[in-house]
Amino acid sequence: MFVLPSIDTSHMVSLLLPVLLAGGVFGAIVAWWHGQRGKRARRSEATSKGSKRTTVTAGPGILTNYSAFQNRLQKAIQGSRSGDGAPALFVLDLDKFRYINDGFGHTAGDALLEEVTMRISDLLRPNDIVARVSGDEFMVLVNRAASATAARDIAHRLYDVIGEEYRIAGQTVRLTASIGMAMAPRHGQTAEELTRSATAALSMVKRRGGDGVQLPSGAVTTDAAERLILETDLRRALERDEFELHYQPKFTLADNKMIGVEALIRWRHPERGIVPPGLFIPVAEATGLIVVIGDWVLREALAASVRWRATLPGSTPPPIAVNLSFKQFEQPDFFSSVKQTIKRSGARAQDIEFELTESIVMHNPEAALEILRRLRGLGVGLSIDDFGTGHSSLALLKDLPVQILKIDRSFLRDVPGEAAGTAIVDAIIAMASALGLDVIAEGVETEDQLDFLRARNCYAVQGYLLGRPMPEANFLELINQRHATPAVSPPVAARYLRVVAD
Repeated sequence: MFVLPSIDTSHMVSLLLPVLLAGGVFGAIVAWWHGQRGKRARRSEATSKGSKRTTVTAGPGILTNYSAFQNRLQKAIQGSRSGDGAPALFVLDLDKFRYINDGFGHTAGDALLEEVTMRISDLLRPNDIVARVSGDEFMVLVNRAASATAARDIAHRLYDVIGEEYRIAGQTVRLTASIGMAMAPRHGQTAEELTRSATAALSMVKRRGGDGVQLPSGAVTTDAAERLILETDLRRALERDEFELHYQPKFTLADNKMIGVEALIRWRHPERGIVPPGLFIPVAEATGLIVVIGDWVLREALAASVRWRATLPGSTPPPIAVNLSFKQFEQPDFFSSVKQTIKRSGARAQDIEFELTESIVMHNPEAALEILRRLRGLGVGLSIDDFGTGHSSLALLKDLPVQILKIDRSFLRDVPGEAAGTAIVDAIIAMASALGLDVIAEGVETEDQLDFLRARNCYAVQGYLLGRPMPEANFLELINQRHATPAVSPPVAARYLRVVAD
């Protein structure tokens, strides 16, 4: 029997699933609670018990102090020496926050700081940490950052989420942040050295007037001027035909059948080279350009489907999944625009699939359900992307006309060794099975993860192990190769895919 620890059940949603026990008896209850809201609830409870000056929140609601944060930072640095990835440290200061306290009072200011903490924490993975080390200063440790580019991407996301609107005393306000960042071992080989480097970088931002991100080397990675340049270039990118789509395949685990591909946008800048989506997508969303870009992605994906139907063996191209943004979905003419775009393309509606996040549905559930049902009526496929990271309810989920749940890569990062991630993946697969939905696990990077998912009868997988996102020409080469040798086993297919993608 499993005994749940003492927790706040006000943020818990339970789901009764039939489980066959010994002797043919049905029973058992599977309980599912939403990770983000649960994390916020535990953090709120812990904060009320601890010091307001040095509050640290980690993974599963662990509360400690600044010294403990430094200890975790030191352990992360030591882990990186054994090839466990490179830790990145971010020191954040909210610009001119004293005006909030002066204008609205310290109580409102404290509430706003709690919201900032929540927003930062919601961006992080379970093993990452956010610490509020003084009134309006935070420290963030990201364990095992993949690269300096990935760290800059995280800094950009932190900058953006802090800059979103807040409601305070009935008024809408915006904040800006100064962020200093450093990575081990380049900027420090101890916690003290890394903290000193990140703090020095923060001071450089503050001397320029704040509102930006800085590396200790002096290279500005994100500030107001950089964002303006990026936005200007982004507006010209469509006119100059600088965008392209890359395609990442999805395979069933049972028979290694390719059941579809995900279309992922790439920006080939004439001077910067490939600009990571994590850098330009937030800018596109903030400026509204994401709507125009999203429309372009849909048109290009449909055009590709038409080309593939005419040229691929068997003339049955895999359906192409495109990511749907919130701003696209909320456009008044969204459904009619999609319908007309499909009609003009000459493609079939069933050749396209929309991947949408839980937050898109939860913003206005009734309106969202109506639009999704109309899309399904056309034949368009629907899937919930990054499942488990948003704020959906099971009551709504059972009514959604979706066919697929995609397990977010963050839950797979440490499986099969990590107990919490294993339990979450098990729960998602069991729940999806009970609701008649297929599960696709994304971010599969190791054979152990593949075996773990196969043992749990996960429907399909997607990730670097089986194939990186690749240009259309490489993808067509892959299709032709698989048609010529249809009995390719998953490990052999994985090796071939990596060669083709590279």
